[in-house]
Amino acid sequence: MFEEIRNYFPRGLVQPQSGFRFSTDSLLISSFVSVPSQARVLDLGTGSGVIPLGIMLRHPDKGLNITGLEINSDMVAAAEENVQKLGFAEEIGIVQGNVCTPDFAPAGSYDLVVSNPPYRSEGRGKACPDEDRNKARFEIDCDLDAFVATASRMVRNRGRVCFVFLAERLTELIDSFTRHKLEPKRMKFIHGRIDSPSKVVMLEAVKGGKPGLILEPPVILFERDNSLTPSSIEYCPFIAK
Repeated sequence: MFEEIRNYFPRGLVQPQSGFRFSTDSLLISSFVSVPSQARVLDLGTGSGVIPLGIMLRHPDKGLNITGLEINSDMVAAAEENVQKLGFAEEIGIVQGNVCTPDFAPAGSYDLVVSNPPYRSEGRGKACPDEDRNKARFEIDCDLDAFVATASRMVRNRGRVCFVFLAERLTELIDSFTRHKLEPKRMKFIHGRIDSPSKVVMLEAVKGGKPGLILEPPVILFERDNSLTPSSIEYCPFIAK
């Protein structure tokens, strides 16, 4: 039963009537992250649990233990239901809490921290009437630097931190990473089309790592006829579903 449901991921996932709807970015980062065997993984702002589920589906035999942290109680309930639905209750735990003040685990508890944080500063961009969606899109509860600070505190020395974020705010992201002793090591841009500027970037850093950044080939999502490119589906099969 679980296998059939997993084959359809991310279709059929539970999401609250109000609140943020997960995007392609969350699926893509689950393909980008470097995941060691037996790793303890933390997802900051997990929403409905898409990133932990994507990581587990890509690495089912690595013996992972994943925690998803989420402040919104409706999202927590949805994430817990999705984890149960796909049969990963032993591997994925959902915790309700604030990214700014996490108190559920000691510092340095994780080998990998991943996040798809709110993209926009409050007051920049069009607001939504739905308060919960605004909190997921805009830096209302926690700003970018708070997400990065928590990621750095919760990951062990030489562990990895991976964010997906707006390309236009890349300099802010790199500045925050380096100030919190996270050395950027891999970067991949996401483009809607081959002739369009990148709107989203994925960045992986090592805590206490040495300088040396690899700029990976970009992901081009769409052909001119709006169909998904074969290379994007190969990179992240989830986006085709």
